[in-house]
Amino acid sequence: MKKTSTYKALLALTVALGTQAQSAMAGDGTVARKSVETTTQSMMQSTSQSRSWVTLKARTDKKVYSVGQPIRVSLTAANTFKRGAYLSFTSGQRFDFSVYKAGSSETVYTWSATRMFAQAMGSLWLKPGQSQNYDANVGEELSALEPGKYRLVARLTNSPRPIVAAPIHFEIAAPTLTVTARTDKTTYKVGEEVKIFVAITNRAQRENVADIRSGMIADFLVSDENGAPVWNYTANLRFVRILGETSWKAGETKNLSATWNGIALPRETVGAAVPPGRYRVQGVLSTNPAVFSKPVYIRVTN
Repeated sequence: MKKTSTYKALLALTVALGTQAQSAMAGDGTVARKSVETTTQSMMQSTSQSRSWVTLKARTDKKVYSVGQPIRVSLTAANTFKRGAYLSFTSGQRFDFSVYKAGSSETVYTWSATRMFAQAMGSLWLKPGQSQNYDANVGEELSALEPGKYRLVARLTNSPRPIVAAPIHFEIAAPTLTVTARTDKTTYKVGEEVKIFVAITNRAQRENVADIRSGMIADFLVSDENGAPVWNYTANLRFVRILGETSWKAGETKNLSATWNGIALPRETVGAAVPPGRYRVQGVLSTNPAVFSKPVYIRVTN
């Protein structure tokens, strides 16, 4: 009996010690899990907070455009926090934006679609309160957009989570007068003259009277492939600076022409012919808002 009682006492002591050990182990595990969860949550909060340090704002130079009118987009990335912000990029591209028809999720234009970027890692460091600006001229694809309302969404291309700006909206107004442009050829030698022809047509079934901003009914524009101005016909000419009216009968077309000598502005200085490359030619009716033709492209070669 005595041995049996002693055995039972030892067994009870062993079970009690084992239970305490399991409890302690469970407690340690719980503490460990809590520690991991707390650390992970802290890291997530830190990451989320660091993402919010940089804000991106997008804007266009106007809210309403005519068909074919260039659209200029400006982006500002700003560090709004009291600590520095570091952004990493997987290529030479720093931003992008897409255009959608209002009320639709289908992309009708993406800025980067026709561009090439260096395949090299990069970074951007913004001090507290510092900002970085980016500007872009929308490519020729937008010139073919139909009149209507559109939504533009811009973003930085930083990795791993791109910073996205709030959407901005713009409209392409339907013109009652249409402008078309053409050139006498599509390929020219460096320094060769380019003849430009612009036709302004009243598509309405009634007379159309347009307010012209000066004695100049229309202008002729040449820009490089990136949209930077190269030449325009009226740059060194003087016109009467008063408003006037010009009328078109139903279906009437007015034809204008100009010749570009292949030299970039300003013409008052000793200019040199533009280098080989691809150039964009447009006509613009001098109304408010102005009416632009769809661009036509020429190539200058040696």
